[in-house]
Amino acid sequence: MLLACLADVTRAGGIAALVDGADALDIESALGAGVELRRLLWVRCGQVRRQAALRAVDMLARCRGFSAIAWDVGDTPPRLPLTIAFRLKLAVRQSGAALLIVSPRRIAGAAATLAVEAGRQGTRWEGAPPLPARLAGMRMGLQVVRARRGRERERAESWELLA
Repeated sequence: MLLACLADVTRAGGIAALVDGADALDIESALGAGVELRRLLWVRCGQVRRQAALRAVDMLARCRGFSAIAWDVGDTPPRLPLTIAFRLKLAVRQSGAALLIVSPRRIAGAAATLAVEAGRQGTRWEGAPPLPARLAGMRMGLQVVRARRGRERERAESWELLA
């Protein structure tokens, strides 16, 4: 989902930034999803430098010129004080960017304008036994759990994400 958002922004001519707190970006997957790498600022922070990642997000949120700023916090999200979350919200509102936080749990709390929860609904494997099976696709479900504008709850959406 993150790569699809980054691809949409960069294909439309916007500049995007990814603060990769997990060092998880796979360049081949990003290219396959349609991300234009020349329009993407990739900030690699690593799992051990969480404060550096938060400072990078804070700084980028105040910079004009970015259409989207994404922060992949990794598997163990940091505690994000509500004051910092609201400061980030105000900064991106003033800069005109969108801030996407990818996390296994909600960390922005009441400061989030939109919170979407994703869950795996199934996988599709190819290959018949005794041959090794290959992951061919995954079915994901999305549900809006918080929306400041519009309806509070939307029906769950699902799509097939191909490997």
